[in-house]
Amino acid sequence: MRARLVAGCTSRMGSVRSTADYAIPRMALRRLRGAILRLVRRRRLAIIVGLALALPAAWVEFSGRAVIYDAWWVDGLALVVGATGLALFWTGLTGDSPDWVDDGNT
Repeated sequence: MRARLVAGCTSRMGSVRSTADYAIPRMALRRLRGAILRLVRRRRLAIIVGLALALPAAWVEFSGRAVIYDAWWVDGLALVVGATGLALFWTGLTGDSPDWVDDGNT
């Protein structure tokens, strides 16, 4: 597809991509972020989900290696899932923090 006001030939790329091509993944990430933010507000559920993510990830990381867990990507996935679980667990315990703290010196 040729962009507006472009001369008769296109660039070496062959076509110009519009920003609409990236709308679906960006919208999915925004929805996921919103779901996580709503989850953090419910402290008990955040603790439960955090433990449900962190405990299996810790088992994969610290247990002896089995044949099924020998794939190269399993360690990285276990780290990401474990860190997310620990963050949810800690936020469920301590509550969410404010975006900023007003000193009152204004």
